[in-house]
Amino acid sequence: MKKFIEKIGQYKLLDLLKIITRRLLKTYCYKMHYLALDIDIDDIRQRLSVIDLPVRELQYEDFLHGNPSFFTSSKLEGVKQRLTDGQHKAYGIIADDKLIYSTWIGLEQLSLPVKSNHKLAKNEGLLEDSYCDVSARGKGLHYQMNIFRVNELYKFGKNRVIAIVMSGNQPAFKVQYKTGFHECGTFYCGEIFGIAFSTLNKSKYENR
Repeated sequence: MKKFIEKIGQYKLLDLLKIITRRLLKTYCYKMHYLALDIDIDDIRQRLSVIDLPVRELQYEDFLHGNPSFFTSSKLEGVKQRLTDGQHKAYGIIADDKLIYSTWIGLEQLSLPVKSNHKLAKNEGLLEDSYCDVSARGKGLHYQMNIFRVNELYKFGKNRVIAIVMSGNQPAFKVQYKTGFHECGTFYCGEIFGIAFSTLNKSKYENR
């Protein structure tokens, strides 16, 4: 019992050190997985044909119907910037006047958890942030919206789709592999004393 208590206390200390390191020293590091999917449009259309969701392209006003504890003022400011930068499209589902699902595609920039200048190739698109309200979880929406987004990217002339997944996010891996993604490799990103860094060498993954 004593060893168990000591172990719990140790984990709390580690968590505290992580918080201090990130907030005060502005230093942290993530391990990321670079996933890719080469679009087989016949397969995607076949899978899309059995999906019946009231998906629509989202405007800024639609996000005002989301959970305010998630869509905070700072989050909404980011939404506004994305919707006007000409590089993103947002899609989602509204039920009973409530935004229950939102998700994004990127057309030009390879977004990371830190600032970066990585660009997508002209034939590439990116699957980005998805949000699912608690009331809509467990219904397979992440997978279905993945198929929807891949099809939308194909309409924009893309034949390859990229997804960046943080190490340890098993639900995300499960959905991406079910969609058809394969892993190209891993890299690290984060900040050291507030200075962003990334070890991503995108060019070596472009033909994998």
